[in-house]
Amino acid sequence: MGNLSAHFNHKDFACHCPECKGEYKIHLGLVGALEIISEHFRKNIRIVSGFWCDAYHEKLSRPKRSFHNRGKAVHLRVDNVPLPEVFKFAETLPELKGLGFYPKEDFIHADTRPGEPVRYVKEGAAYIPLTPDKRAKYGL
Repeated sequence: MGNLSAHFNHKDFACHCPECKGEYKIHLGLVGALEIISEHFRKNIRIVSGFWCDAYHEKLSRPKRSFHNRGKAVHLRVDNVPLPEVFKFAETLPELKGLGFYPKEDFIHADTRPGEPVRYVKEGAAYIPLTPDKRAKYGL
């Protein structure tokens, strides 16, 4: 079991780069939302990517800081649950303000950003707002 919650420990969210040797930050509200998802599906959540240190973020060549740098975002999948089902349930959680659907990469981006909810789908290198047409295309 975990040291942050029933199902998660700090290693789940640690940066994967060799420079920082497992540095991590995590917003406990995000951990709580992940616990709700895990309990709902009664399955393990796989954290594909959690915290990104500055060195790792720089290697990704991203133009601006990410919610991953702040410990407020993860990429996840749920064992044996179709990605659209996970996305639709995650949308019911008010603490998850940012949700991205990554069909090619087979994961969901979830974050606890401030402000209004943001929903998008990643197609190729583009991040596209989640319109009704895109929802229909991906079963969301």
